[in-house]
Amino acid sequence: MHARPRVSAVLLGIALLLPAVGAAAEAEAKLAPEALLRHIDEKMSFASDYKGVVRMFETKKDGTKRALEVNVYRREKTRELLFVSTQPAHLAGQGYLRIGRNLWEYDPGTGAWRRTTQRTNVLTTFACETDFDRSRLAEDYTAAEEGQESVSGVAYRKLLLTAKDPNGTVPFALLRLWVDPQNNIVKRVGYAPSGKPLRTDIVRSYQRFKDPVSQQQVLHYREVLETDEQQGSQMLVRYEEVELAPLDANIFTKAWLESRMR
Repeated sequence: MHARPRVSAVLLGIALLLPAVGAAAEAEAKLAPEALLRHIDEKMSFASDYKGVVRMFETKKDGTKRALEVNVYRREKTRELLFVSTQPAHLAGQGYLRIGRNLWEYDPGTGAWRRTTQRTNVLTTFACETDFDRSRLAEDYTAAEEGQESVSGVAYRKLLLTAKDPNGTVPFALLRLWVDPQNNIVKRVGYAPSGKPLRTDIVRSYQRFKDPVSQQQVLHYREVLETDEQQGSQMLVRYEEVELAPLDANIFTKAWLESRMR
């Protein structure tokens, strides 16, 4: 693995991507920390049902590489979520279904379901449920201002987020965000309660869609580089083939996923 670039170098690289993120929009007015979290959640939420493919390219510390593909189905108004692996072959059919506040894992080999926690790493990677879900920052965290970090003339706002319920479902008790002048997250670091860094995510680019229900422009990740700070593994995550259209209610059932494997 290559040495990780310094924070300033990372942000400088992101600065070059700002036009792709939202050059047509002027810098947003500065919002209070809690209002900023709500603003980010709102502009990354779909009123429409959501279907997409998440492709993950993992490189372990020893140089071993593998590719994974996951189909994601989401209905945000009822918090329903299903994601199922399609690649590699030995993981095909392994799925996760959220019913209410419970997350269930399906093993296609045995046909068995087991209840798991929403903080658990999934699909034998260091990914977690939040990688496939909508943004819920304001619901899960309180925020405190940490000033700015300026790189190449661009001022990135820093926030420290603390989980409202550190024993709840969030994967990180503490979360630090770097936010660009358009109020888009460009970097986030998740920490254990002790303050030990667990995962660093660099948001390389975003994509925009017109929500057919709300008729609003909605922001969605396009490419995120994730680093497991404990193991040294990295994973490039791409969000592709996004469709915003009504989904059959039967998709969000155990029976639907089981029927795919028959």
